[in-house]
Amino acid sequence: MLRSVIAAAVLASSALPAFADFDPNRLATCMKSNTTPELKTNVKQVMIHALQDQKPEANAALLNFSFSALAIATSQCGMSFADVQNPKFESAVETYAQLLGEEILNDALAMMDMPAF
Repeated sequence: MLRSVIAAAVLASSALPAFADFDPNRLATCMKSNTTPELKTNVKQVMIHALQDQKPEANAALLNFSFSALAIATSQCGMSFADVQNPKFESAVETYAQLLGEEILNDALAMMDMPAF
């Protein structure tokens, strides 16, 4: 699913110059620091729908997350739409999603007065 979103963005912007080389971890950190509460809620919805075996709803929430992640990368973190052609971009988005997931889990544990990992 994520690859489909990225491929669509590539097709729409293939004439744009690409960022020469970038560090996926630095991009993921930038994206995380620019995450909105609404986007964090969207990631929670992906998790909830996936855990409840609600595949269409999970896919819809994942698609929304993917577009939002692309918007953060391009508007807040200096990436161009052409950069999504680079496999490092997909790696950065996966790392970003993992970082958000860990933060959400830690927030949930803290809310229940349990130690975070």
